Amino acid sequence: MKSKVNRSLYYFILPALLLYVVFWVSPVLMSFYYGFTDWSGVGDYKFVGLDNFQFLMRDGTLLNALKNTGIYTLFTVIFGNVLALVLAFILNMKMRLKGAFRTTFYIPALFSTVVVAFIWSYVYAPYYGMIYSVFDVFGAGESAPNLLGGTGTALIACAFVEQWKTCGTMTLIYLAGLQNLPDEVIESAKIDGCKWYQEMFKVKIPMLANTIAINVMLGLINGFKSFDYVFTLTGGGPGNSSSTLMYSVYKLAFVEYQYGTAEALAASAFVLILVVSCVVLYFFKKREVEA
Repeated sequence: MKSKVNRSLYYFILPALLLYVVFWVSPVLMSFYYGFTDWSGVGDYKFVGLDNFQFLMRDGTLLNALKNTGIYTLFTVIFGNVLALVLAFILNMKMRLKGAFRTTFYIPALFSTVVVAFIWSYVYAPYYGMIYSVFDVFGAGESAPNLLGGTGTALIACAFVEQWKTCGTMTLIYLAGLQNLPDEVIESAKIDGCKWYQEMFKVKIPMLANTIAINVMLGLINGFKSFDYVFTLTGGGPGNSSSTLMYSVYKLAFVEYQYGTAEALAASAFVLILVVSCVVLYFFKKREVEA
């Protein structure tokens, strides 16, 4: 009787499992398959082996996308976590209007990507944007930088917009971690004569290892899936200086109609993201066990 009951429980997960296979597993497998064909999106296609992958390497599309995505991801992980952690420590202090400040920093997270991109397209706009206006007040409007128009600044400018939107969420996560730290450990550190910076770097931050792991993974996810702000703010330009993996997949598929090549790039991105995610998770898991 017990085995029959246990067996019947599996029927409850079948609908979810079916949806998972149809809408996630199957597209991933088909992506790998079409990556070895010359499919143009419609009509017949033929198997071309590794030609698409060789083209991506020879053309420089894959290496350029990897480089840009790596820079974007490092910026979102490092700058985003440092900024969020600093803000969390400040907002965790005893101060007046603490709730108002926390709400203010979280407001950007409530905006949609389209709204955020529209706001920052005005901020960055040359000749009339907010940055130009600030320079113009001091009589230096002509020397205002065109951040979205420079090959060395466009990618970082897009990544900064990503951080402006997600910083509030990461800050709240760090705040939750700080408020869950055991008070007796903090008090013991103060009794032992720890300075504020020693208490921060040697007591609090090591105890936030799990929280840091969560925010690092969020930064990695935001970096690897970077498309929205690149698409709306720069269109991958100037040239291909801000073209990330996801934007390159979009451009190959829906602009150049090279669906087979786009699928090959998407498959490469999938493998890369899987490997990096496993390495990062293993690193933090090992640190957690050692702690």
